[in-house]
Amino acid sequence: MLTKSLVPAAAVVAAVLILTGCSAASAHQDPPPATVQAVPGSDARHIRLTERAIQRLGITTQAVRAALVTIDGRNGTHKVIPYSAVIYDNDGSTWTFVNVRPRTFMRKSITVGAIEGDTAVLIAGPALGAAVVTVGAPELLGTEYNISGEE
Repeated sequence: MLTKSLVPAAAVVAAVLILTGCSAASAHQDPPPATVQAVPGSDARHIRLTERAIQRLGITTQAVRAALVTIDGRNGTHKVIPYSAVIYDNDGSTWTFVNVRPRTFMRKSITVGAIEGDTAVLIAGPALGAAVVTVGAPELLGTEYNISGEE
């Protein structure tokens, strides 16, 4: 009889150990793919991605550069970025995402003076050499505004 009463007790102990192990394993989770932090004095936020998130989104950047262009019939040197780096907000405002630190991006206001093919000529925007996001910017905007894109 002693053997029969040990079997259910052993099953209960085994179940408790398994469940405890599962809860301990589930307590250790990978970090979230993105964290969003407020920036004092700005409506924009810092978006920090994991390396895996950057790879999955295919984030690529290009430097803001200077180019001789004609705007309104006047030649001049202006900052230019790929048109793919330009983001339009709901109200028509123009933005670009700048890589401000490793794996960290921030939306910056830009003023576009002209679009020439696949190049946006800027009247105002990030400094020369700043790395702007050319692939993955819409996903960053959705992350900043907490829009999942899933229904």
